[in-house]
Amino acid sequence: MKTIAVLGSTGSIGTQTLDIVRKNPEKLKVKLLAASKPSQILINQIEEFKPEYVYIAEGEDIKGVKTLKGKDGLYELSELDIDLFINGIAGIDGILPTYLLLKNDKKLATANKEAIICLGEVLGNQYSDIFPIDSEHSAIFQCLLSGRKEEIEKITLTASGGPFLNLPQEKFKDITVEQALNHPRWKMGRKVTIDSATLMNKGFEVIEAHYLFNIPYENIDVVIHPESIVHGMVQYIDGSVIAHLSPPDMKIPISYAISYPDRWDTGVNRLNLTDIGKLTFFEPDYKKFPLLKIAKECGIKGNAYPIILTVADELSVKLFLEEKITFDQIHEYVEKVVEKAQFNKPKTFQDVMFIIQETEKLFWNIFKCKKN
Repeated sequence: MKTIAVLGSTGSIGTQTLDIVRKNPEKLKVKLLAASKPSQILINQIEEFKPEYVYIAEGEDIKGVKTLKGKDGLYELSELDIDLFINGIAGIDGILPTYLLLKNDKKLATANKEAIICLGEVLGNQYSDIFPIDSEHSAIFQCLLSGRKEEIEKITLTASGGPFLNLPQEKFKDITVEQALNHPRWKMGRKVTIDSATLMNKGFEVIEAHYLFNIPYENIDVVIHPESIVHGMVQYIDGSVIAHLSPPDMKIPISYAISYPDRWDTGVNRLNLTDIGKLTFFEPDYKKFPLLKIAKECGIKGNAYPIILTVADELSVKLFLEEKITFDQIHEYVEKVVEKAQFNKPKTFQDVMFIIQETEKLFWNIFKCKKN
């Protein structure tokens, strides 16, 4: 029986991971659950799955289970004897546990883009040990099994285009938080859903793919694919293109990350191409969705730029979700911070954290009227 730890167990990735555990009780045992703080959802999960450990970033110890807390608890967590750690923590909070788990040579499956992006310059050579949970990167991973590294010509990531694909750009200023959180294809956490609406999420995925698969940026394409059936493609030097198709359901990549190299029944609806009728693909509109272009430029520049980009986006999205800025201001805030921030290339984890902290300070210095 495989033991797993679920980091971010009360979030979207975490709850879907636990659905897979419910379907495979003879194959999986939850040894640790982790969340930001105690909640009724977490208590219910503890009662159901009976983990040996629970981690919380803050709050009182939870009765009946060994409770790890705060930064010290993360260090303890990263040393536990567990077969697979699944990182479903959203945003910058997922960086430290990712770093600790990789430094301790733990097997890691992750949906946390921010950690991959921010640690890329420091831990790039260790990323071969990571199993990606993102549907696009899981798709690319599977397509890459069809050939050797030297035979790859390019990889293609697909994007649904989000809820505003066909909305005129002049109406972006009137988009509400509720509208932006209404993704047409995927059910995700709030932050990643907003990133999907701005296409920043796809920009992050380009940088993530570069680090995960050691693919040059000039060999990474993005296409808009509204049906969200093709999740990734790899083109080989003989002209062959291997594509991964599935219904838009995160249980598929999560399950594969857990079961690899085997495949387990996920119980999801099966793909019926005749019902779908057609699959469409077209180029992104970089003028309408400038964050995709900004993200790709930051990836190509490398050094500290992917970190600066990550922090600027996280704080800008936070302001939008708090209704302190408009939807069309998100890219303006990100772009201004990227233009003004100047840091040396990070060489250590401490360098990464320094850049994050200083970028946060710069952000609030520029936009101080929005902080409170």
